Amino acid sequence: MITFKQPLKNLSPWVSPLPQGLLDLEIQNICFDSREVNNGDAFFVLPSVNGNEHVYIETAIDSGSKLLIVDQQLSVSVPSNIHVIQVDDAQEVAGQLIAGLLYKQALPLKILGITGTNGKSSISFYLAQLLNELNAPCAVMGTLGYGDWQQLKPTGMTTLPLERLHFALSDLAHNYESVAMEVSSHGLEQNRMAGVHFLGAVFSNLTRDHLDYHGTMEAYGAAKALLFKRPELTFAVINADDDFAKILMAQSVVKPVTFGLHADADLQFKILSHHSTGLTVQFKWEDKTEQIELPLFGAFNAENVAAAYLTCLQMNFEFEAIAKACRVLLPVPGRMQKVKAKDTQPLVIVDYAHTPDALEQILKSIRMHVQTGQLSLVVGCGGDRDQGKRPLMGKIACQFADKVFITSDNPRSESPEKICQQMVANIENDFVIEVDRQKAIQSAIGQASVDDVVVIAGKGHEDYQEINGQRFYFSDVDEAKKVLQLGMQS
Repeated sequence: MITFKQPLKNLSPWVSPLPQGLLDLEIQNICFDSREVNNGDAFFVLPSVNGNEHVYIETAIDSGSKLLIVDQQLSVSVPSNIHVIQVDDAQEVAGQLIAGLLYKQALPLKILGITGTNGKSSISFYLAQLLNELNAPCAVMGTLGYGDWQQLKPTGMTTLPLERLHFALSDLAHNYESVAMEVSSHGLEQNRMAGVHFLGAVFSNLTRDHLDYHGTMEAYGAAKALLFKRPELTFAVINADDDFAKILMAQSVVKPVTFGLHADADLQFKILSHHSTGLTVQFKWEDKTEQIELPLFGAFNAENVAAAYLTCLQMNFEFEAIAKACRVLLPVPGRMQKVKAKDTQPLVIVDYAHTPDALEQILKSIRMHVQTGQLSLVVGCGGDRDQGKRPLMGKIACQFADKVFITSDNPRSESPEKICQQMVANIENDFVIEVDRQKAIQSAIGQASVDDVVVIAGKGHEDYQEINGQRFYFSDVDEAKKVLQLGMQS
């Protein structure tokens, strides 16, 4: 809700064609949530994914709204005392209006949009850490929340609704120069970033995810590409190694720069070695080369760091200074997160990998760090989501891990037993189905030796399980710590 308390004519240019009598109508507040409407307020009827616009309109009118602003294509029938303004794109108008009223459309914040299937959180965290180390305070906004990367305010979603997004950005502008913002395909398609001015756009990769929403990979990719079509962009950073890169580069409004292992990438990186404390990586930019010890696990993390590195270069920071900053990077909570243990216990890693590609990448990467032991995996799939990926996840689990414990994730309204069976249908490899996630974690760690690595995948930073419409506290990290602590005492 935005307090307005002015005649409607001050909302020009969107209301300029209206009769003078309506232009003089005084509005108390401008609301974007029908539950916040009070007598005399204007209500923006934003598009609803579930098609509930008419329900929201009825609620707003019952609460005293005297003005509705709606999409041109929405058919509205209201009492004669209710005024209606129809606009071409209510979401876009609302975004521009909020920006104009909150910070006069000149927010002193460099907004860096990061999109892709996997790696958005990691890139945003690494970018924030690098910029902070370079004395350019940067906040994070995304799946884990927003604010200081070490102390985020949780939101429960990757991209906030329009009004909340702008208020959060306005709040961040008081303490930061920039924000590394994860941008979801849902948010892009629904235009939840209306009124936001991005300095640059970053693309990580495109692999199977969210097909329950988008329907096809083509539609999913088209949603991601919307970030690179925004007219205000000054630079675009793209992963040259991804199959979608050429399509995206052709659609970008600015000439992109690229990162990758590919020889033609503008910023090239090469993994020189995997070891017990992380990675040794070489970065090359123009005629400059730096070899860096990254305290991070997994080849894809070198890729994520490269994305952040190249973004900093586009923001005019020196190549050598960024290299120095890379040496202090810390992992993202729930992203290749090492659970602290004694030297006599197995290495346990918690990761958010919940797509086929992400799971395959993490298992391949961790395998490089397994010296003499075995790689164990605890993994499941969420309910009420893309069922087509379940057998893919099961196949990848059994192909790339030595011991596999199939378990529940967030079953939601589905049977966890059924989900587990769908994951391993037609798989002949050895695996264990343990529907109770806590017991699966206990078994995997309990059976592991000191030379083994145990990966707990799928939930990462999440601290809950959603079962039959209820959320129960559950943390993979906490459960792993419990088992390791018991092991210390034995």
